[in-house]
Amino acid sequence: MELEDKNLLKGKEELSIENKQSDNNLNEDFAERLKILIDMKGLQPSRFADEIGVQRSGLSHIITGRNKPSVDFLQKLIQKYADINVNWLLTGIGEPIVEQKNDDEILEKNLETSTEIEQRKTAPNKEKEIERILVFYTDKTFEVFHLFNPYKLKN
Repeated sequence: MELEDKNLLKGKEELSIENKQSDNNLNEDFAERLKILIDMKGLQPSRFADEIGVQRSGLSHIITGRNKPSVDFLQKLIQKYADINVNWLLTGIGEPIVEQKNDDEILEKNLETSTEIEQRKTAPNKEKEIERILVFYTDKTFEVFHLFNPYKLKN
């Protein structure tokens, strides 16, 4: 019985060591991708830290692999650089920078969407009526548009 307990403990220790090594590899991979990103932006790490609003030492610790990035760090990074592909940053899958659409493409897409909404609004649908429309912008702001229907009867 004692031998089984020792073998079980040894197995758990080996698994723990493997998990730590795997964790370290993920940390190192993230750090390397972060360095690539900083280079792509043409910045020094200290300037990059200042721009995203984190302490320089905090960024340094992430780059060296001492610390893992926090959710707060990732949020600040994404808020400042919306073109960053977070999937690539975390996993290495995809491209580092996602293609940002220009204003004309966004306006065209919004026009298509508003046309679809108008068509749905005029189409006979007794079950659902549009009450309001929310528009979310890339700068993390939004607008609410309330629709007024003069023909709608109040209960």
